[in-house]
Amino acid sequence: MSTTVISETLDRLSPDERFFAAAYLQHLSQEEDEGWRQEIERTQTEMDAGRKFSLDQVRKLHESLNAQGA
Repeated sequence: MSTTVISETLDRLSPDERFFAAAYLQHLSQEEDEGWRQEIERTQTEMDAGRKFSLDQVRKLHESLNAQGA
């Protein structure tokens, strides 16, 4: 498949489909990055050890950031 065909296909996608395509391409590029994989593994290990946020904590953080305009 040529880059022209890929570009034409992407041009026909809806905004939601383009968002998904962009996220997928980013995922593929990160998946090949050893540093990124190590960071994900470290984060998962911390979460497995109980270091994570509750839904309520995330909602409060989100509200706080929205109030700041972030």
